[in-house]
Amino acid sequence: MSKKSEQTFDAVIKEINNGVRFLVASHVNPEGDAVGSTLALALGLKELKKDVTAYLYDPVPAAFKFLPFADKVVSKAPEDKIYDAIFVVDCGQNDRIGEDFSRIKNKGKLINIDHHATNTRFGDINIINPDASAAGEMIYDLLNAISVAITPEIATNIYTSILTDTGSFRYSSATPRAFSISAEMVRLGAEPWEISQKVYESQPANKLKLLASVLNTLEVSSDGKIATLFVTLDMLNKAKAAKEVVDGFVNYARAIEGVEIGILFRESKPGEYKLSFRSRGRIDVAQIAQGFGGGGHMNAAGCNVKGNLKDIMEQVVNTVEKRIYEAAMNQ
Repeated sequence: MSKKSEQTFDAVIKEINNGVRFLVASHVNPEGDAVGSTLALALGLKELKKDVTAYLYDPVPAAFKFLPFADKVVSKAPEDKIYDAIFVVDCGQNDRIGEDFSRIKNKGKLINIDHHATNTRFGDINIINPDASAAGEMIYDLLNAISVAITPEIATNIYTSILTDTGSFRYSSATPRAFSISAEMVRLGAEPWEISQKVYESQPANKLKLLASVLNTLEVSSDGKIATLFVTLDMLNKAKAAKEVVDGFVNYARAIEGVEIGILFRESKPGEYKLSFRSRGRIDVAQIAQGFGGGGHMNAAGCNVKGNLKDIMEQVVNTVEKRIYEAAMNQ
């Protein structure tokens, strides 16, 4: 089901002005942008004296627990509360909000704010901007539109969302505007060194132990254009590591010289795998992920696939090989 996207925040501002109780949510397996944009919007609404609940189905990853308001996030949706509106940020599909969300999704107008081009427009109001570097950038625009003063706490969350979703300003999504907003967040109280230490230099030892095992699974295609890694539940258990520590591992596959696309296969439950794709830019991996029921961005996308790991890897690699061949023929 497709719904029209709004071109401005006018409809959202009307809901905010007329409402009192709001829920702000994002996707399962949240990363920096999901957490940062959720918390920034929640804090912004609180500045307007609104009653706000921040909800994430999965716990806030350890690397982002330092973010202001992270300790107030709930992982169980309140069943007895009626919301004037429910915001879902940085989430391309409503089935990625979490199983628990189904109990509350009809208790308020659903406002979908996202920067994924593959967003399914599942909200009653849809604000979709694929040109935004991160959902946090869109929350910055919304808060400015409703004249919320950006506090140091909000600035820290917005800066973190942009920092992480641009790969520390290394990806093509690191636009001039992303740098401009980030600079403003620093002026308003975000501390780049402190944030970088928390996000990138406070890693648990078991993450590095797990990484060593994951790198042993590395395979590169015969033409050197595709690299794959995988993580099983057994590997996670042996390393005593949570699934969240796997975030970013796929970049090691893409980082190999000559590789066009890196793919990580993470076992999420027996017989089911979460796939993460990373492209250097010539191949649109969002289109590949969509073919498997997922979505994302041109250079970063994901999906969930059920089946045997060997069969899944073969099917996915064959699909990617075909896309690379087609891209070469069209040059």
